[in-house]
Amino acid sequence: MSSPTDEQIIHVRNNLRNLIDFNNSLYVQGNTKILNAYFLLSISDNKDLGLAIGLNLLKGAFIALGAEGSIVGAIVANFMCGVVDSYTDTTPPSLNAQMSSLLTRFQATSEQLTSDLEMYYGNPGLYWNKTFSGSVTNAFGTYAVSSTFSDLDTIDFPANTNSEFMVYLLKAQYALDQQVWFTLLPNFVITQFNPSSDYPCKTNSEQQMETNAAGFYGKHKSYWNNWVFHYSTNRKGEDNSYFTQWQNDIGTGAGAFTDGALNDSACDYLFIDSYDNVIINSNGLFNRAFVFTKMANIKHVTHTYNH
Repeated sequence: MSSPTDEQIIHVRNNLRNLIDFNNSLYVQGNTKILNAYFLLSISDNKDLGLAIGLNLLKGAFIALGAEGSIVGAIVANFMCGVVDSYTDTTPPSLNAQMSSLLTRFQATSEQLTSDLEMYYGNPGLYWNKTFSGSVTNAFGTYAVSSTFSDLDTIDFPANTNSEFMVYLLKAQYALDQQVWFTLLPNFVITQFNPSSDYPCKTNSEQQMETNAAGFYGKHKSYWNNWVFHYSTNRKGEDNSYFTQWQNDIGTGAGAFTDGALNDSACDYLFIDSYDNVIINSNGLFNRAFVFTKMANIKHVTHTYNH
């Protein structure tokens, strides 16, 4: 087991101070993102979603720091996620309690992280060989994290006066926003409407189907259309190929007189594109097709209209 030099302790303390500032800045932004999501989704933040959800909010934010492939971001992502994940097995008293809301759960988790970083700052040598490991689950999958405390001696995380600090903060803030919506969207359902509709290829090319879909989303923002191609010929051997299309909606669920659509403001904030990669909001959180086909934990149902 290695022991740090005085210079190494000073170096790690500088990084820890900057990480404390970073976490405190993310705390402020996280409060805003949670409040905004509940407001746009028109649901109440009036219950505790549990320890694991609170931990995943922070881990989901920090893991983004390593997404660009930089060594600094990767080490910080693994370290911060590892510290937070340690609360799973050894839950601090501050987190081992019932909270009143997701907001208070997030706040308590963030405050606990700051407290632990301050503890490490007080005596880096005591934790020099301590390892942190665990996993992070976000909308895109589950990822392993692993770090040793002394890894903080191999990097220089920027101070809050450095422009690079804000670059990292914006990445974490965006990922936290994604994590909040990934957490809350399972309050809704994705409905496939039946019967489907057929569109002859003689008058509807693939590009026309895409254009029609993009135009449809402009008025029906909570929808996603999908279709499949069917090759067909008639008795004369003439091409009768066609597309079969289904319409899908995310919202509260369809009824006799409503499609239960998610409100337009929430959709404007949520979706990056209309049809695949046709950008309508570069600051949106997820691609439309991803939400409808790959996002975990959202219930899928069908609704049949009787004509």
